[in-house]
Amino acid sequence: MAMAEVLTEDEVTISNLAQIFKRAFFKTSIDKDGDFIVHTEGPRVIVTLNQDNKLIKFTTIYGVKESARLDLKHTFTNRMNDEIIFCRFSVPKTRPDILIADYYLPFEEGIPAFQIVSALRLFSRVVPRAIFACDENDLVE
Repeated sequence: MAMAEVLTEDEVTISNLAQIFKRAFFKTSIDKDGDFIVHTEGPRVIVTLNQDNKLIKFTTIYGVKESARLDLKHTFTNRMNDEIIFCRFSVPKTRPDILIADYYLPFEEGIPAFQIVSALRLFSRVVPRAIFACDENDLVE
């Protein structure tokens, strides 16, 4: 039986994550802001590292109708946060025209490569399904 690839804390870098995603047949890129992007069959996912807290962060952003009432946006995000336990949804006070979904994956003491890829796949499926299921007022553009 083959040994599973496990990254130590020190091996969890954007460069190593890029190689893991490449081996899992994901396209990756760096955007104009320098963000590391993984292109899934669903959303583009920004992947960042918080080395101090040993967390890999997956983030995706959707446009939200700016003209929609703020209380509708809050009701929408609150519903997703109540019903979808895997990730967090928010409409920032400073940017009421976007919906952010994010998920933090801990890697303290190391993490299997499979877990990183599996979490990304799940994140990229859960977010669009949550939006589809909960966007009763057609807020997401």
